[in-house]
Amino acid sequence: MTGHNSKPTLIIIAGEVSGDIHGSRLVAVLKKMNPHLDIQGIGGDLMVKEGLKALFHIKQMAFLGLGEILKHLPFIRKVFHEMTDLVESTQPAAVILIDYPGFNLRFAKKMHKMGIPVIYYISPQLWAWGKKRVFKIKKYVKKMLVIFPFEKDFYNDYGLEAEYVGHPIADNHFDHVDPKMTQSNDVTLGLLPGSRHQEVENLLPDMIKTARLLKDSAKIERALLLKVDTISPDEYKKYIGKNSFIQLHTSTPESFYNQLDTALVSSGTATLETGYFRVPMVIVYRVNFLTWFFARLLVKVDMVGLVNIVAGEKIAEELLQNEFQPEKAKIELERLLESKVNAEAREKLAIIKEKLGAPGVANRAATIIIDFIS
Repeated sequence: MTGHNSKPTLIIIAGEVSGDIHGSRLVAVLKKMNPHLDIQGIGGDLMVKEGLKALFHIKQMAFLGLGEILKHLPFIRKVFHEMTDLVESTQPAAVILIDYPGFNLRFAKKMHKMGIPVIYYISPQLWAWGKKRVFKIKKYVKKMLVIFPFEKDFYNDYGLEAEYVGHPIADNHFDHVDPKMTQSNDVTLGLLPGSRHQEVENLLPDMIKTARLLKDSAKIERALLLKVDTISPDEYKKYIGKNSFIQLHTSTPESFYNQLDTALVSSGTATLETGYFRVPMVIVYRVNFLTWFFARLLVKVDMVGLVNIVAGEKIAEELLQNEFQPEKAKIELERLLESKVNAEAREKLAIIKEKLGAPGVANRAATIIIDFIS
């Protein structure tokens, strides 16, 4: 596919923080396996650090909900055209797509038309919403590299070649889990409002109100707010205000999770990571009415929290849309802070680490990719 080019090119597209984290591991291993690889595309600081030449940054790509997408359509089209031009000029050995289905599935269709093979790493959650999209994937994608064991069966049932490589969380955190089996005197609540500006805007004010209620009733000593790369410290500080018991955590994720007694978590990958560290949590989410209305029509699962879906049962309470009220969240979190309930929740959460497989995920994925382009 690379023709006469002795330096094969790969195009990689990741549009979100979690994609940047997983993509950076993949880029690092690919470069190690073949130092001559030219890797270009869309990613964040972590991928760039490992050697990605980024045409666009994930900070420009994090849109949430229908309204946001419509507002940014001209920009999204510009990205699409420039990425197509990049493929045209580099004639890559393959295009690797990481999650981010709204953009990536359309791009896969375009690549199919151009005769460029597509490898999808970290599948969109088709088993949860819109199984019709499976047929698009079957048509446009040469290889699926999936991160949940049940996804392999799901795709194989549709006659699609899928390989289970394990979950990237295992690469990042397998050796770092140090679950607090007893609560400390310094009772700590974790706040994870998500990685997009709209999520922070929609969720953090009420998360802070919840923390304030718990602090005022002496249920917690402090709250830790996990900083993510896409949000500036100033944006968080604007919300924290004079609540001095809330600290912005800028160090490693593992040092964050290992301090927590319980957490309030935005629905998404963060619920899985929180569960991996066996931190009892309440999952919250809120989007505008229109986005929610259409999501409910599409969603085929009765739980939205990934931690619950992977566990196969509701091991974390979900407060979605209007259900998420500070008073209500406070009651749920108080319950999780009772030592017996806390210990039981941690026991149940052990299933998450078990289900996400052994480390070496990026290695397995990179090996498949290198074999494919060879």
